[in-house]
Formats: sequence, C-alpha cells, structure tokens
Amino acid sequence: MAKKNKQSTSPGKGLVAGFLAAGGTALLYSVLFPLHSIPQFLIAGGLSLLLGRVAYIMFSGLDTSQKAASMTDLPVTGNEAVDKVIARGQEMLEQIRLEDQLIPDPELSRQIVQLDHTATRIFQTIIEQPGKAPQIRRFMDYYLPTTLKMLTGYRRLTERGVEGREAQATKDRIESAMTVVQGAFEKQLATLYQNDMLDISTDIDVLETMLKQDSLLGSEFTIQSNQAGAAAQAQAQAHMKEESK
Repeated sequence: MAKKNKQSTSPGKGLVAGFLAAGGTALLYSVLFPLHSIPQFLIAGGLSLLLGRVAYIMFSGLDTSQKAASMTDLPVTGNEAVDKVIARGQEMLEQIRLEDQLIPDPELSRQIVQLDHTATRIFQTIIEQPGKAPQIRRFMDYYLPTTLKMLTGYRRLTERGVEGREAQATKDRIESAMTVVQGAFEKQLATLYQNDMLDISTDIDVLETMLKQDSLLGSEFTIQSNQAGAAAQAQAQAHMKEESK
C-alpha cells in the first residue's frame, strides 16, 4: 500500500496569524477610511473577521491524509470468478459515466444516472450473495455492453454534428430505448430476489400452519398468505424457465 503524505496542522499558529490579520485589517481600514459612522465600523469589523478567518485557515494547515471514499467503489468477495464479474461490470459502468459527462442532453443524462444506480445495486446484491452471480450472465454479456455501445454511438453523433433524418431517428431511438433498458435493469434486480421472496413466503406458510394448529390464526390471514405464496411460486417458476432457455 502506498504511503500517504500528511500535511501537519498547527491551530496555535493559525490563531496567532488570524489575530494579527484581523487587527492589521482593522488598523489599515481606519487609516484609509476614518471611522465616523456605525456602517464604517461594521464594514471594518466584517473585513477584519473575514481576513482573520482566511489567515487562520491558511496558517493552521489542512490534514489531507484522508481520501474521500468513492460511492462507486465496491468491496471484493474473495471469490475470484465473482470478483472478475464485479470488476468487469465496474469498468463498463465507469465508461458509461464518462459517456454521460460528454452527452449534453439533460433527460438522457438523468436516465443514465438512474441506470447507474440500478446497476450498482445489482452488483451490490451479487457481492452480498455471490451464489447469484450466474443469474446476471445475460446482463453482463449483452444488456450492459449494448447499453454502453448505444450511449457511445449517441455521443459520437452529437460530437461530430451528424445531421439528417436518419441520424435524428437513431438518436430518438436511443433515447426511447434507455427507458426500456432502465425497466429491464430494474427487473433484473427484482429477479435476483425472486427466490428470497419465495423462501419468505414459504416461511410464512409454515408459520401460518403452526399458528393455526394452536388456534391462534384466523381464516382471513390464511387466504391472503396462500395467495401470496402462490403468486411468489408462479414467479419463481417463470424465472427458472427463463434461465433454462
């Protein structure tokens, strides 16, 4: 690990410098502008405080040893295969962010930010549960790189000033596609939790059965729980069929 340089701090030195700067400012102002009214006193006092504060900060020194944490940094899992997937995904997301900085359209930029947040949550889920990494195979191999390719194309058309009906139609399709892509990313995130929801539903069914055996459960809750369990099971089965294709 690289050694970080640390700038020393000296609050005492800063306090002395601030006091001298404030006093010197007040004295200089009184020489240049005689203090004959309250507004002049207020101005002199304000300037003294301001320059005194600046001098205090400058001569106290700042501790720059701590680097601000990046919101996009994700921890490693220790699983080499999963960490490679996360690293590759992070690389593509970084490229998408760079494209966003070069694309002037504010609405498209807003969609990119939302997409970035959803994708980051997907990777966070994989970090928390590495066993789910195979479920994002298509997301990694097609959805994410295709999104990057679309945004790169949009940026190039804009930068090079390509005009005409076909160019505008292409840009319009990309803008419309981003809404679809965001929905797909959200669905991918929800899919990662399908089995979790099914497990929770199963736990509720077991709890319901035990409570019912102990005469602690009414019939209304039973119907609602069974409906929720059936819905979760149907969703899980549909997902497994999709993954098996």
